Amino acid sequence: MAYRELIFTVVAEIAEPLGDALLELGALSVTVEDDAAGGYDENPLYGEPGLSPEVQAWDRSSVTALFNPEIDHSDAPDFISNLLTSLKDLGFDISPPEERRVEEQDWVRLTQSQFAPIQIGKRIWVVPSWHETPSNDPDAICLAVDPGLAFGTGSHPTTHLCLLWLEQHTQLRNHTLLDYGCGSGILAIAAAKLGCTAVVGTDIDPQAIVAARSNAQINQVEIQFILPNEDAIELAPDTQYDIVMANILANPLQVLAPALVNKIRPGGQIVLSGVLARQAEEVIATYRQWLDLSIWKESEGWVCLQGTLPSKSQNHFLGGIKKKVKLVLLALFWVLVLLFSEHMFRQTLLPALAPYSDNNSNSFSQRAFSELQHVDRQLCNALGCTDRPVSDFSAWKITAASLALNNAQEGLKNPPKQSILQVDIQNRLTLPVLWPSLEVSLTDAEESVIQTITFTPDQWIPSQFQELHPNFLRTGASALESIHTELVITLANQVAGYRVRLFYPSH
Repeated sequence: MAYRELIFTVVAEIAEPLGDALLELGALSVTVEDDAAGGYDENPLYGEPGLSPEVQAWDRSSVTALFNPEIDHSDAPDFISNLLTSLKDLGFDISPPEERRVEEQDWVRLTQSQFAPIQIGKRIWVVPSWHETPSNDPDAICLAVDPGLAFGTGSHPTTHLCLLWLEQHTQLRNHTLLDYGCGSGILAIAAAKLGCTAVVGTDIDPQAIVAARSNAQINQVEIQFILPNEDAIELAPDTQYDIVMANILANPLQVLAPALVNKIRPGGQIVLSGVLARQAEEVIATYRQWLDLSIWKESEGWVCLQGTLPSKSQNHFLGGIKKKVKLVLLALFWVLVLLFSEHMFRQTLLPALAPYSDNNSNSFSQRAFSELQHVDRQLCNALGCTDRPVSDFSAWKITAASLALNNAQEGLKNPPKQSILQVDIQNRLTLPVLWPSLEVSLTDAEESVIQTITFTPDQWIPSQFQELHPNFLRTGASALESIHTELVITLANQVAGYRVRLFYPSH
């Protein structure tokens, strides 16, 4: 028996509704593909979790419908003309389709033939259930994982890199591991077979958890696969692991950085994959406040990053050095004040020596700086200094930022949408600091900047605050000042992400 395939070429707006209509008119299945796939004008369509495009179609889409002549008489001479008439009655005035004859085959066997065992490194084999396991290597680690609804079969470079990292790090025995964004569970299963004593996997997709649990049972390994909302002790805030591995994508890895670092025990390791080579430096910079990441390996444009969280003794040692350096700088400040004019140095030295709200400054340095401020005010009164706030970029911290993107991508037929950007900002310095400007960069699904919007302080600081502080531009933000602002942002249809930064304009 042969099937009949009809291929319609349409614009993006009607691709999905046309597919629905064809199914209602008797099509066995419908697929939507890029009409330019494989050519110069090919347009990749993808997104990251929470940023996936709502219209799953391309500017010129191929909508392919499969019919069975034995059921729907689609081999009749007037079938296409009658189908076009029915579609026109439903509001689709489209050109006649191309035709293709599809011979019946053993589709299961054909699909299985596309997935052969994959060897990764020297020992790891990913073996679908319909294949025999390699018998010529007694040390082989075989992972029985079938292609399914959850990501992770070992064929993608990001998964390959993580499996290779596990194989080449031989000191896994008696280590604990958290697989964050576990997908099919392939990384957790490999870790368990390579000697990790306690392995936990988590994913926001319930289907992934079902698939991972099934794969763990097939591979005869004990692994806890848990949804984040299950309130399990394995994901409690104080539960930490020797190794945290996350194979997702760059944007989620940056957003989740505090949560991932919090799951690493002091001295433990983190392994991040799903990062394009061009995104590596940005991800490394995000994690730098906790640990140093480096590129472990690269494959086909993707990189695997690794890093070690400093132990408490290292943190204590580094903290001691910083405190000693600060004390030395305080002493130097007194000498410099005596030797040089207060007019020349106060705007540079004061922010350099001022304690921050989140660096656990000891009581001595805080008292010393308080005394320094007292002397500084007296000197300024005597010398006629202008007591103005400092402009110190490092004083500022964006403690929270959110922008609703779910209304941004409604298809080309809808106009741009307005959304509210909410930002919480804090002056961490124990000194008044000039208010900075705020910049919002709107990006598409490929993280290319579409539009940059800049707000001066008098534009982004709430009007209520300005009314209460009419001289806010001159006096700046007081020490440890926190402020919440809400800004109306117009989102174009292609907006898929955003970045927020603070800066002082150059003059």
